[in-house]
Amino acid sequence: MMWTDGVGQTEKALGLKQIELKTICEKFDIPRPSSRYWTLLKLGKPVEKTELPSNNSDAVMINTSDYITKKVSNRPIITVKSIKDDEGKYQTRELPLNDQGVNPLYRVPDVLYAKDPIILDTKAKLREKNFRDNNLWNAKNPFKCKVDKWLSIRVSQEQEDRAIRIYATIIKAAKVRGYELMIEKDENRYYQECTTYIVIRGHKIRTFLKEGNRYTTNDDGTINRHQTVGSGELKFECDEYEQHRSSSFTKCVAQDTKYSKIEDKIEHIIEVLEKVADNRDERARQRELEEERRKQEEEKRRLEKEERKRLQALQDEEFRRVQDLIFNAERLKLSKTIREYINELQLRIQECGVSDDEIEWMKKKADFIDPFVNCSDELLTEEHIDKLLNPEIIMTDKSKTSYGFFHSEPQYSYWRIKNLWSK
Repeated sequence: MMWTDGVGQTEKALGLKQIELKTICEKFDIPRPSSRYWTLLKLGKPVEKTELPSNNSDAVMINTSDYITKKVSNRPIITVKSIKDDEGKYQTRELPLNDQGVNPLYRVPDVLYAKDPIILDTKAKLREKNFRDNNLWNAKNPFKCKVDKWLSIRVSQEQEDRAIRIYATIIKAAKVRGYELMIEKDENRYYQECTTYIVIRGHKIRTFLKEGNRYTTNDDGTINRHQTVGSGELKFECDEYEQHRSSSFTKCVAQDTKYSKIEDKIEHIIEVLEKVADNRDERARQRELEEERRKQEEEKRRLEKEERKRLQALQDEEFRRVQDLIFNAERLKLSKTIREYINELQLRIQECGVSDDEIEWMKKKADFIDPFVNCSDELLTEEHIDKLLNPEIIMTDKSKTSYGFFHSEPQYSYWRIKNLWSK
């Protein structure tokens, strides 16, 4: 068959693919014609047909159905909740594909026979908007529900049924994926409005379906820019971020174009909504990382502040000890000076006329000032010693150095600086 009709005709006749026919030929050592064989045959030149190998026979039976590979779809298998078991849990089952390999879950029905209260209320609300007060459909509708919640649809009267069918299919596909539908009604506004959310992994994604507008044309051919009508092109949008602050933060998921319709993009819509939820998860993780880094920075600054306080306390303590050291050194120096004065005075006692009681009093005061003796005094304390070592300086014109006509800075002596340390 291959050498007579060609490889392509043989594949069609046997219901095989090129790779399947090649597998059979390689397994049973069946020779195949080359492209040169067909070129020479077309030019009318002599050709040679390769015979079967000697170890092969025409009597071999080949079952081609054993080599047909089963068709495997690249689409993920979607499960739906259908039957409850004894424990009250749903049993999942695979949703079969149609002949074109498309999941019927994403197919928008031509006619929607819905008994969902939200769908019924949406129909009633849309007809109420279009018919205004003369709403005969609501008066005769036997399936009118009291849920009083509807989908976020803003379309003209001609696109009502189509918009509801599209939205119902999107909600059905989302529920099968395990997501939820949430509708919040705003009662505080001047007119009642409902907001439709699809909840994916805890993220409330606001969705709405609307119709584009176009300007009307007058009889004279000019465009009337004060009146718009529906263009018939629908657009499905959602909020990309957690809070919808303005229209600039909305994301167009799918819309009607010249070559495609929203009915063919249901699966794409679900994938985009999942991507929006993934982006929100990523932003949440980034916020957590930023919060963690912020806490780490705060903890680092707190530790640095505590370290500075600790160093400052150590510096203050060291400074106080140095102050005490200088103070005691000054006391020792002063006590030695007094004792030297007493010794010199005793040598010249007859010239100075100092009594023994006064010399004894001087020795007691030297012992009181000496930090190693550190004897107590009946009238004086250490504060008096501090004042003796750090006398107050009387500011005079000579102790000032002028830096300007209206400003002058005092020049402090060593004793004044020591007095400031002690304070």
